[in-house]
Amino acid sequence: MNFELEYSTFWLLGILVIALISAWFSYRNKSGFDAVPKSIKTLLYSLRFSSIFFILVLLLGLLFKNSKERVEAPIFFVVTDNSSSMLNYKDSAEVKKTVQNTVAALKSNYGNKFKIKQLSIGSMVRDTNRYTFDEVNSNLEEAFNFIRTNYYNRNVGGITFISDGNFNVGANPIYNAGKLRTTPVFTLAVGDSIQKKDQLIRNVFNNPLAFYLNDFPVEIDLSSYQYSDKETTLKIIRKNKVVASKTIQYSSGPEDFKKIRFLLPADEIGYHTYTIQLENKKDEITLKNNIKRFYVEVLDSRNKLLILSTAPHPDISALKNVLAADENIECETALFNEWNGKGENTNLVICHSPKNTSDLGVIEKFKDQDIPILYILGPKTNRKLYDDLGIKYSNRAVIKSDDIQASRNLNFAAFTINDALDEALIFYPPLQTRFGDFSIPPGASVLLNQRIGSVIKKSPLLFFLAQRGKRFGVIMGEGIWRWRINEYQREKNHIQFNELINKSIQFLTVPGKSKGLSIRFPKRITKEEPLVINGVFYNASLEAITAPILSLEIKDENNKNYNSQFSVYENGYRAQLGKLNPGRYEWQAKAIFAEKTYIKSGVIVVEDIDKERSESVANHSVLKQLAVQSKGSFYKLSDYQGLVSELKNRKEIASVSYNEDDQFKLIDYTWFLIFCAVLLSTEWFVKRLYGLT
Repeated sequence: MNFELEYSTFWLLGILVIALISAWFSYRNKSGFDAVPKSIKTLLYSLRFSSIFFILVLLLGLLFKNSKERVEAPIFFVVTDNSSSMLNYKDSAEVKKTVQNTVAALKSNYGNKFKIKQLSIGSMVRDTNRYTFDEVNSNLEEAFNFIRTNYYNRNVGGITFISDGNFNVGANPIYNAGKLRTTPVFTLAVGDSIQKKDQLIRNVFNNPLAFYLNDFPVEIDLSSYQYSDKETTLKIIRKNKVVASKTIQYSSGPEDFKKIRFLLPADEIGYHTYTIQLENKKDEITLKNNIKRFYVEVLDSRNKLLILSTAPHPDISALKNVLAADENIECETALFNEWNGKGENTNLVICHSPKNTSDLGVIEKFKDQDIPILYILGPKTNRKLYDDLGIKYSNRAVIKSDDIQASRNLNFAAFTINDALDEALIFYPPLQTRFGDFSIPPGASVLLNQRIGSVIKKSPLLFFLAQRGKRFGVIMGEGIWRWRINEYQREKNHIQFNELINKSIQFLTVPGKSKGLSIRFPKRITKEEPLVINGVFYNASLEAITAPILSLEIKDENNKNYNSQFSVYENGYRAQLGKLNPGRYEWQAKAIFAEKTYIKSGVIVVEDIDKERSESVANHSVLKQLAVQSKGSFYKLSDYQGLVSELKNRKEIASVSYNEDDQFKLIDYTWFLIFCAVLLSTEWFVKRLYGLT
């Protein structure tokens, strides 16, 4: 052990002199000290000198250094691929037993020299000595990344890597293994690298969403081995019915790859399961990779619009002409007093100048269902409707009409409009509106302002409001049919008028958050993912509450029901159902609040994605590369005894000794401070014993 001082060692001499002088002055003229026995005097001088000396020594920053040798045995990893493809080969029955024998042989021969650590790798690295060979992913590179990250600057002697070499997640493992520069990798190969006769569906590419009455594409990658000049049939099946099929002609040569494209009709709304089936051949090594499933949700992209008016009007015809050009819009027109009351699945209602009190009663039904409404208000519109919409006129007594043109509000940001509309608005004829200045509800977005000649008024001509889940727009004037005719007379088209109407309708039909039940239910998961559902219940003030009891019912394809209940989680709800079997499930969540039932429903698809199952040949080239680049060795798993013998001659896998320096200051020793305190306490006690003050 060595020591150092922060200051010069000459200070020790100074401290010694200071301690001697301090001890001498402490008792030189002390009353009663002459009567004390000589031995006690010596003791008191010694105690005072020692305590002052040692306390002052602390101020010098005395630093002690100690060097010791630490020996670290080499860490030898045994990493085993735990994916299900390890059991795809003819030697699969012996894989688990052979792995156990390999580990046992390593421990028996090198347990005293190496620190043997077992890991498994599938989707992630696990510190375990148990292997199930059932994981659906092989992320082989992560094993080497784990060792490099968690054992950096450790004595990693070597790695035994047991695998078939196939990986379907992450990059090629040789890149991360190459970062372990001084660590040899010994690969033990599983499976047969000689390609047997086989054909397989390798990949399926499709959009999970399709739109009703449109066609959607599906691309399928096929691989074949040892089927030179042979034919096969590829079918796509839905609900036990073949919806598409093709005959495939393999080319000459030992291997072939085909990309097959289908265009399938989306002729039924909802979630659909499609099964891709490749014709089975008797001499194939496995038939498991001849079937794949994919799932498509067919959405009804059409918007159902209802136009209601008190009386026929040319504005209605102008709107219908715009909407008829869009095949995704289904439009119905009716008079308020003749409407049949059937508004199921209506996405938007256009109300043209309602005049009667009964007309307002019809409107209230749509408002209660939070259906968006576009109002076209004229001079004769029922005055109560203005109040209901929060439109306040400054002079309620004046009842007459006014002719108003339009000017675009450049600060409008809810959606974009072509700049060419500005020029069109200059030529558009005026609309007839109610006379007077007015204010609109706070938070409204103004698209068009009123204009008289070159003067732009503060009052809007077209505005939108989305509030508390309700969304509506208001055109403050009748006569938009003249705009359409004017544009055709000038431009021989209706581009700007159509865009204005279409963009307004599109904005209003976008759903907003509303009060009631909201469920965040995934539309598709894999069979390996646990199902977690979150829910929120909003009261009329859009506050999240947890008072209602929220139940859940799930029904599988065999009409078997599974009932569950959400638990309260923070300010919402959560249900955790674990893993589900592959298939299509219908779900329904239900809550009862204030004597009203709220229901949300949908469909979830659990996909049977198993990339491991399709592998019929091992990828030993990866394992050989790992061994060569790290200066390790490649063996078949059945030849593991060759690895055990080779390790005896691997001199680089050895223990490493380190010299470690410890340093500490004297003040860090608690016992030294206690020693100084004992010196002072003993001096005080002796002085009291002999009557000294």
